Amino acid sequence: MRKGFLKKVHTVLLLTGLTCLLLSGCGKETLVTETVIDSVDSSLSEDHGITIYRVEGRSVVAEEERFQPKQPDSLASSLEETMAVIPMTEGVRFVAYSMAEENSVTLSLQVESSVSRETLLLEKAALIGTLEQIRSIGSMTLSIKDEDGRLIEENTYSGGSFYYYDRMIPTGQNNGQIRLYLPDEKRETLSEVTLNVTLQLDVSVEEEVVNQLIRREVFPAGTDLISISVTQKVAYVDLTRQFAEGTDAMAVYSLVDSVVALPHISSVQILVEGEKQEEIGTVDTHVPLSFQRP
Repeated sequence: MRKGFLKKVHTVLLLTGLTCLLLSGCGKETLVTETVIDSVDSSLSEDHGITIYRVEGRSVVAEEERFQPKQPDSLASSLEETMAVIPMTEGVRFVAYSMAEENSVTLSLQVESSVSRETLLLEKAALIGTLEQIRSIGSMTLSIKDEDGRLIEENTYSGGSFYYYDRMIPTGQNNGQIRLYLPDEKRETLSEVTLNVTLQLDVSVEEEVVNQLIRREVFPAGTDLISISVTQKVAYVDLTRQFAEGTDAMAVYSLVDSVVALPHISSVQILVEGEKQEEIGTVDTHVPLSFQRP
């Protein structure tokens, strides 16, 4: 990729088979990396233009020639012109856009069922990496719907930080850790535990955190994760009804604190089979909760 696009790339949640031999508690799972694009150059001028990024195989690559919008001083025109030239994967289609206060932009995409999760993640990385070079854009929201118009996900990105998956292993990068907050034996307080993990292509980092809590029997028996999504830094965690039956406050605190420990999440809205609950385990859960460690 061009230097103007990536100033720093670091890898999280990465373990190779060789590393598994060196680190304790590591299972024999498939190598997958989750990469964070930390800093995107948001300059746009007649001299530099915009570097167009596209998905090629399992990577994001830059076009050789930079694109220069005809009306670079107009956000709407620059956005429309740039979207018209971005090569998009078959099955992913740009539908519309809208703008709000402080130049926040919402892009609407339609995705066919044939598009894999990995391809969609790479497509989002290419799209955001391209459009964030338009300096007047404040924040960017991607609203993604399926062929029937049902919302798949809606996330807001700002500050040049965006997660996408890749099988490349950057030299010297080997930070495969997440933090969990687990109840002690008496369930009176929480202890911080750091784990080395490996993500599979169909499992997000938020899902992995919740699944780790389920495996460690933090929640009542039979509790399972239905879905998890992130919108504007709020994680919506939908669990089966067992979570609300006999759950204590420590289970709620453990869930909230472990998910909020992720850098791109600020609060957690707990749902039980799609519905908000006024109270779970003596904790008020009808609104999103931030760090709760007692």
